[in-house]
Amino acid sequence: MNAQDAKRPNIIFILADDFGYGSTNPYGADKELVRTPNVDRLAKQGMRFTHAHTPASICTPTRYGFITGRYPWRSELKFGVTDPLDELLPDPNRVTIADYLKEQGYNTAAVGKWHLGYGSKPLDYTKSMSPGPNDLGFDYHFGVPQNHGDMLGVYIENDHIYGLRTNKVEAYSRTFYGSPYLGYDAPQRVNKDVMDDLTEKSIDWIKRQSSDTPFFLYFGAVAVHHPITPSDYMRGLSNSGPYGDFIQDLDLSVGRILQTLEYMGLMENTVVIFTSDNGAEIPGNRPDAPEINAKNMGLKANGDLRGDKHTIWEGGTNVPFIVKWPGTVEEGTVSDDLINLTDVFATVADMIGNGLPEDKNVAPDSYSFYPSLVQKKNDHPRTSMVTADAKGMHAVRIGAWKYIDNTPPAGFPANRMNQYKKEVPQLYNLADDPAETVNLIDKYPKKVKELMAELKKIREASSTR
Repeated sequence: MNAQDAKRPNIIFILADDFGYGSTNPYGADKELVRTPNVDRLAKQGMRFTHAHTPASICTPTRYGFITGRYPWRSELKFGVTDPLDELLPDPNRVTIADYLKEQGYNTAAVGKWHLGYGSKPLDYTKSMSPGPNDLGFDYHFGVPQNHGDMLGVYIENDHIYGLRTNKVEAYSRTFYGSPYLGYDAPQRVNKDVMDDLTEKSIDWIKRQSSDTPFFLYFGAVAVHHPITPSDYMRGLSNSGPYGDFIQDLDLSVGRILQTLEYMGLMENTVVIFTSDNGAEIPGNRPDAPEINAKNMGLKANGDLRGDKHTIWEGGTNVPFIVKWPGTVEEGTVSDDLINLTDVFATVADMIGNGLPEDKNVAPDSYSFYPSLVQKKNDHPRTSMVTADAKGMHAVRIGAWKYIDNTPPAGFPANRMNQYKKEVPQLYNLADDPAETVNLIDKYPKKVKELMAELKKIREASSTR
């Protein structure tokens, strides 16, 4: 191992699914209801961010933003998510975080939920699904193609269905979402076992690594996305029903990954980042849902923030974000700096000492929060940020001020325009009103004008960094 490689940390990025701001003990979850000792450990041994945001309050755009360092609404996806049979969303010609690290000598893997599409249309899952993760810089991929419980029902390994036996396809039964499983002739996922399967695959890949070559693992957990299916091991161990049990399954996976690093002697040279793709979903249309039952027991999955998954409110995009980096990040620290998941790309580039290239087509909206990690006050470059909801509505932040623009995105279907009928422009001061209860739109016209101008500037630019 040469001296340069010795300075380059391994990087594990753990992205939970629909995991709200208040769902772990370090962020306020009551230990009488749910216990997250491994996430607690990360927080005690690292830095916890209080104002970390996802670029959108729904999965696909956030995953796109993390991988590319680019606002997702700059892509073809202006609203919503990719469907199970959609083609690959990220352009293989655009440099991803995995491409960048691979060029720097890293081994790379993406294990877990993907939800960014595969191949090109017409897509045939019984054949090669390239272009896919392997064409975006990941040496290895093992994943759930869309959502936990999706109609595909199988795992993907690299560019093929895992264990595919024949090209026979025969629909059977129905998913949680109501659609029939497509019925590929391959091992079918068992929902309650998926977290364990993905964790095992992650651990197996880590075991194949060595201290001679740095590695990057993107672990996309399916917990706690519905259907809520805790493992047999964890069922009944929380005090907030199956939803609390599923939260604890996620924590168990974090612990098993940390334990593997310890046994391999890799912990001291590994950065671990834990976060979520958006806030928790609290399904108001399903009163008997496990998420609602947990809420009724007192669990505040999104803390005291307004809104949940899909929404423009802080409950949709303000997520837990913890960075553990032995020897660099001071233990037990908290940062109130404003960061976005698009910023992981630039930050990783600084972590390994190279920084982003001059070409602003690479990670065009990514700002390094490395200064925050090493506690360089007033040295964080992000001064504004755009977030979006599921229907593509935008909000812009400057400091504590948040302006919500009620303009539909280009291409929004006319038959769905009623979703915008009740939307009005809004202004909040999150320092005084973190729960977004008082719309100040008529009280501060100059501030509204300033934020609208910033939003227009960001939208019209091809890069903001």
